[in-house]
Parts: sequence; C-alpha cells; structure tokens
Amino acid sequence: MTGMFEEYVRFVFPVLGFVIIAGCVLSLFFKRPKTKTVAFLVNSKSGEAVPLHYWETSIGRSPSCDIVLNYPTVSRFHSVVSRRKNTWVIFDTGSKTGIILNGQKIKKKEKLSDGDKLTFGEASYIFSAPDFGDRVKGEKILEYELISTTNGKKFRLDGTFFTIGRGKDCDVYLNLPTVSRKHVELTFTDGKWKMTNFSSNGVYVNSRQYMKEKILKNGDILDIGGAKIKFAERE
Repeated sequence: MTGMFEEYVRFVFPVLGFVIIAGCVLSLFFKRPKTKTVAFLVNSKSGEAVPLHYWETSIGRSPSCDIVLNYPTVSRFHSVVSRRKNTWVIFDTGSKTGIILNGQKIKKKEKLSDGDKLTFGEASYIFSAPDFGDRVKGEKILEYELISTTNGKKFRLDGTFFTIGRGKDCDVYLNLPTVSRKHVELTFTDGKWKMTNFSSNGVYVNSRQYMKEKILKNGDILDIGGAKIKFAERE
C-alpha cells in the first residue's frame, strides 16, 4: 500500500508543478493588467496613435505581439518598449533590420524621450510620452481642455493625440455641415499642443485663419466650421 502511495505522489507532484508553471506563463502573456495609458506610438504617415497599456509592449510581425506590424522588413519579434521608473527604454530583440532612433541605429537598447522618431523596417512612428520625457523633477505638467463657448461643454485633453471633425470616429464630434469629416488634429509634442488643419476652409484661431499648423496657447479661441471652442488650462 505504501509503495502504491509513493508511486502516486511521484506522478502527481510533477504534473501539479507543470500546471502551476503553465498557469503563470499564461497569466503573464494573456492576463497582464493594463496600466493607465501614458504613452503612444504615433504612425508618421497616418497619424494613428497606438496606446501603450503595459509595462512592456512587444512589437513585431508575429500575431502574438502587442503591436503587430505586417511588413516583410519587420522581424516576428522585433522590439520591446519598456516603462521604467523614470523613463522608457526600447530594446532590439534580435531583429534583422534593426531599430532606427532619430536617424541612428541602436545597438541593444536606448532610452526614449517624448518626440523621438522610431523606424522598424518600413514602419515609422513617433514616440509620445509627455508625462515622462526629460522634464526636471517636480516640474508642473499643465493639463488642458476644450470648452464649447456655446454650451460650456468640456473635453479633457488627457492624452497626446486627438481628432476633431464631423466623422463619428473623431475624438471630438462636431455635427455641422461646415465641418470636415477630419477637420483638425491636436498633438502634444515638446511640451506644447499643436493644431494641424486638414480641411479646405482652414481653422480660425482668435479670428485669424490658419491653413496648416498653429501652436496653441492658453485662452485661444478656435473657430472650426462655425463651432467656437476655447483651448484652456484646466483649473
């Protein structure tokens, strides 16, 4: 009887250990808790902003990566962007074509700052993380919002990239025939908010027409197809 029990234990414990290890691995890859989105990879061509939710974000051609780049010049497991205590770091995970950071090919890893330009094979992105960057310890980060001058409705700018237009996929939806489907982009880079116009009519800022770009300042009044919106620092 004792012999049978020993044989049973010898069989059960290795199996139990395997199940526990497998569960930990699955939890690591499939049940990772999301953090507050504090950084983005912004596509240089389309302007699409991909949020970084995790402490470590894998990038590559493999479907198992957090960010999938379907280019033949991108390796299956190309890179990892990792959030550290006071900064972000990008790692080259054995890619064939490497990673270009601000025009220079990195060796193994490099620190990232807000506004850095990254190239993975044929894919180019801008790293946007205004809450980190190279700011001085204790420096105040100003938060802004858009306020309708008509009804006082507020929209908080708590990210780094926003679209405004008549398209229902825009972050700020303006249901006016005079507003283009994608009328305006707002991007936060180098500690400033920049407005980029995409419409044929332009955008009026403080009654002056802008057809391309404009750095916004606290109190600016934007006229977007007749919808007047105030750009203001949050109180």
